[in-house]
Amino acid sequence: MSTSSDTQAVFIVTTSSEKETMELGRKIGGLLVPGDVVALTGSLGSGKTTLVKGLASGLGIGDVREVRSASFLLVAEYKARIPIYHFDAYRLEGAGEMYDLGCDEIFWGDGVSVVEWADRVEECLPENCLRISMHIEGPASRRITVSSRGKRYDGIVSSLKCGEL
Repeated sequence: MSTSSDTQAVFIVTTSSEKETMELGRKIGGLLVPGDVVALTGSLGSGKTTLVKGLASGLGIGDVREVRSASFLLVAEYKARIPIYHFDAYRLEGAGEMYDLGCDEIFWGDGVSVVEWADRVEECLPENCLRISMHIEGPASRRITVSSRGKRYDGIVSSLKCGEL
């Protein structure tokens, strides 16, 4: 049986600096709309927060220095063209704690939700979302895999593939 969530387009790129990682995030951020959910995975130091800074830039945040790892806050809200809800699931024990943060209401709200360490709270994520996996390739280089779950996100991946940004 095939559902819309079975759709998966993939874009893989290697960035060689934080600046390039932020630029990729900026391009993706420019394509996001209210209600979008971005699920980030990767090891410590793989550049997840750097990518979130880029997403925030693309969404029109005034100063990307406002964006920091949300580890100690668990969820941070940033004012931009579209509100940004930045979750960090690193310290969470699981889905129950994520639900306690109100993720189910926020995901369906008027902002863009970005979840770092999304693999720790997989069962909380909407069926359709944009998934970004980050892998350390070298001191400054990162292999970034952007994949879609659902037709809405296929368009974002297609735009990345075509360089239409």
